[in-house]
Amino acid sequence: MLILSKLIVKEWFKSLIGAVTVLFLLISTADLINGFLQGKDSSKVLLEYALKMPDLMGKMFPICCLVASLFSLNKLKGHSELISILAAGYSYFKIYSLIATCALTIVFLQFFNLGFIEPFANKIKRQEIQKSRRSEGKYLTRSSIEGGRFWYKTPSYFASFAFFDRKTNSFSDLEIYFFSINHAGEKIIKAAEATFLKDGEWLLKDVTEISSLENQTFPLELKKPQTIQKLQERPDDFGEFEADLTTLNFIKLKNFISRLSKTGLNIAEYKIILLNKIFLSFACFVFALIPVSSIFNPNRRSSSFGKNVVLTLVVTVVFWVLYSSSVALGNSGKLPPILATGIVPTLFFSFVCWSFWKNRKLSA
Repeated sequence: MLILSKLIVKEWFKSLIGAVTVLFLLISTADLINGFLQGKDSSKVLLEYALKMPDLMGKMFPICCLVASLFSLNKLKGHSELISILAAGYSYFKIYSLIATCALTIVFLQFFNLGFIEPFANKIKRQEIQKSRRSEGKYLTRSSIEGGRFWYKTPSYFASFAFFDRKTNSFSDLEIYFFSINHAGEKIIKAAEATFLKDGEWLLKDVTEISSLENQTFPLELKKPQTIQKLQERPDDFGEFEADLTTLNFIKLKNFISRLSKTGLNIAEYKIILLNKIFLSFACFVFALIPVSSIFNPNRRSSSFGKNVVLTLVVTVVFWVLYSSSVALGNSGKLPPILATGIVPTLFFSFVCWSFWKNRKLSA
């Protein structure tokens, strides 16, 4: 039995390596040629290509798992090895379990890629983008959100906030530190919430204003229920908020969302970013098991290269269309995050379980 297990595992990983190699070369060739045709420098083309790869590999791994199971089992069929394996007493469940175990290695690799490598690549990408921005003078410094706050600087003040809600165009826990032309502190404004009105005007609520910082006297503190403050920023300037979230690895992103959840704010979109990493890893496991139902028909006449290609394309297109649609519904607030990201992989996995149960009863 150990020899038979080694045979199945060997064929599965051989097919996986072949699938990864072919898709990697196809994507790499297309991406590099596209970069060179745009007239970019070789160094920039190669850098952009390297930074895209974690995201592209995240989409490739599920397909590669599907191809690995499909072609490895059909190869065993083609040499009548699958019939011999089953005739030797190797159960259908054991074949499922063996391929599932093989797929788990790709699940962990996918999770490490999406949870840690991709955020690191996004971080470098953001640094490169900021280097080339012509408007960098407006945002001279910006902190990482690892500490739970954003910081930015304009010519006349520093500001920080805990969260920006792009649906309501509002800050939470806003602090503004004004300074003079000589870089001396003038006043500090703290607000529990700030909502955009028009023409750079923001409505601040639960305001604490500390002034006379530049004088020799003790600073004055004034509390107001609300006030209107003119700022240089508009809501469009904070579209980078979500981009910065993509630079956090899985652990830091989870901690950041945990902190935000205590404020009572709507963080559904950010939970989706986190859950995506989990369910796209789980998708590798599901994709690897979808073709395994073909073992219930071990006749080599049932194996066809054309059928394999069509099945790969159909399953891939259907999965990504449904998954993208459910995530879009989650981002719009029509589905809860766990349902938006988990319903499609779970449905595909349910199909795998149903197919196994149905065919096992028929074969019995």
